[in-house]
Formats: sequence, structure tokens, C-alpha cells
Amino acid sequence: MESIGKECTKLKKKYEECFNKWYSEKFLLGQGKDETPCEELFEEYKACLMVTLKEKEIDKLIQQARTKQQSQDQSGKGSL
Repeated sequence: MESIGKECTKLKKKYEECFNKWYSEKFLLGQGKDETPCEELFEEYKACLMVTLKEKEIDKLIQQARTKQQSQDQSGKGSL
């Protein structure tokens, strides 16, 4: 599956491969819970995504949703 930003797809695949390997070979076996072997790849992928989100102005929608949620949480409307 491609990333939302086509230029980020290679980074996404590299991160997913790293994460899936760690998850299946370590985490599921109860090992490596304190390890973050894919953190650098994740940060690279996230930086690429942020550029795409800004270009498509999706970052504004995310911020609006966060602001709305914070407002609801403060007024008690967001609680069960």
C-alpha cells in the first residue's frame, strides 16, 4: 500500500519492514519491549508525511479536530 504522500512510500515500506520484523521476532516472544530499533526510520517517514500533510492542507484539519476535542474535553461533553 502506498503512503498518502507518494514520495514517502519507500520510507513507509522500510519502516513497516523494520517494525514487522521487530514485532514478530522479538515483541511477540516477550523480548525487546524496551527496544526502539525502528525509531529513526519512523522519524524520517513522519517528517516526509508532515510535508505532504501541509501541502494538502490536511494539517489544518487535524489541528481543528484537536482543538475541537480539547474544547469538548474541557466542557465535559467528550466524557462518557
